[in-house]
Order: sequence, then structure tokens, then C-alpha cells
Amino acid sequence: MIITSKNNNTYKFLKGLLEKKHRQESKLFMVEKPVVIEEAEGIEIKYLALSESAYRSNKFENIIKNVDQDKVFVFSDNIFKNLCDAVTSPGIIAYYSYLHRDFDRTSGKYLYLDDIREPGNLGGIIRSADALGLDGLIISPESCDLYNPKTVRSSMSSIFRLPIYFMAREDLVNLDFNILATSLENSTSTRDYDFKDKDIVVIGNEAKGVSDFIMSHAKDFLNIPISPKVDSLNANVAASIIIYEMMK
Repeated sequence: MIITSKNNNTYKFLKGLLEKKHRQESKLFMVEKPVVIEEAEGIEIKYLALSESAYRSNKFENIIKNVDQDKVFVFSDNIFKNLCDAVTSPGIIAYYSYLHRDFDRTSGKYLYLDDIREPGNLGGIIRSADALGLDGLIISPESCDLYNPKTVRSSMSSIFRLPIYFMAREDLVNLDFNILATSLENSTSTRDYDFKDKDIVVIGNEAKGVSDFIMSHAKDFLNIPISPKVDSLNANVAASIIIYEMMK
């Protein structure tokens, strides 16, 4: 059956997932890239939405056959576009349950994102952390939404592979880990620092840097040596460099 009405309950429910509050209520998020859906094989798809033209073309048959048919919904092209966040859509959206978990690790190397605000930065950091073998990523509750469609697109399929945790600053500083903050002053170059197991490096807000609270509890401070002609790096770039130095 092709859903053609905007009054359809399934249509209204899935359209609502474009908004953070509805994602939080249902604990579901969306993936619009077919390659990511294919690479997330083995992770349950809660709902699968298709445009009528994509469904009739059979180009996603390899994805559809692995989903319970009562979870597959086909919408007319005219209203399917309203379910999409991306400007252009291939005609398929998969919906998954939230992936983050409680932090229960006693060792490993991690990054803590202290009030990161840009979804594209967050997604890029997730991808770099996965690519370079970081043990996981910890995100402050004040940071942007992990499940923002832009974050998910930027992370590609890394969001399904990298262990991701949420944690307040107050809980972070009470962990039995070495808290290392990024700072331009009185700090050691990441090239010279001897990273060890149980290190957590804090990346601060794009505009304000690491919060005063964490700065006051950090064990040590790090900087990335850059040209004096450049005053700062993009948060995603800085985080990627630090991850590389931590894991090399």
C-alpha cells in the first residue's frame, strides 16, 4: 500500500523524528545514506521508509529483504520528500534505536567533547575516532545532538561502530582516568606528550574552549603546535590530530 496522505499516523510519526524532542521521546534516529544502511548490517532497522519511485525501481531490494515487511512503509514521492533532512534523497530512510551507552570502562584512551556545538564537527570527530582506533568518545550533555541528521551523515557508518557515551563534566572528573585539557597556555605539545592508557583528552567548545570547571580539574594541558599566523583550528581538525597522536 502506498501512503499518500499527510494525515497518515505513520507519516506523522516519522516526520516528527526530524525534530530532536521527538527523537528523544522515541529514542529513534534516521539514516538517509544507502551505503551506511548496508554497512550497518546486523543492527535492527526499526522502520524503513521508501519513496514510491525508489520502491518500484527495486534498487534497494537487498536492504528491503532483510527488514520485517510490517516495518517497511512506502510513501508517494510527493510526501516522502517531507520526511527527508537531506536536500536530495535517494528515496530511502532507515530508522534505528539510539546507540549510546553508559560509560563503564576501566581502561583505554578516549576523547571528551565539552560542549561541542556543530553537528558537522561532531560527526567528523566520530569518523576520525573510528578510523584511528580510539577506544571511544564521551559527549557532554550540553553538546549538540548526537542523532542530528547532519551529525549522522557526517559520521557515515562510524556511528554504528564507535562506542559513544554521554557524561556530565562532574562525573568525568571523578573517573579514575587522567583528564587532559587542550590549552594554548602552559601546555605540552601533542608531539611531545607521552600518551598512556586511561587518558581522556578534552576538546572544548568551538568558541569558548574547554570549560573552567574541567580546566580546574585537569591533570595536564596539551597544545597542537601550529603556525603563529593561524590562531586556531577547526574542532574536528584539532580532535583528529590529537586522536592520531594518542594512537600512533
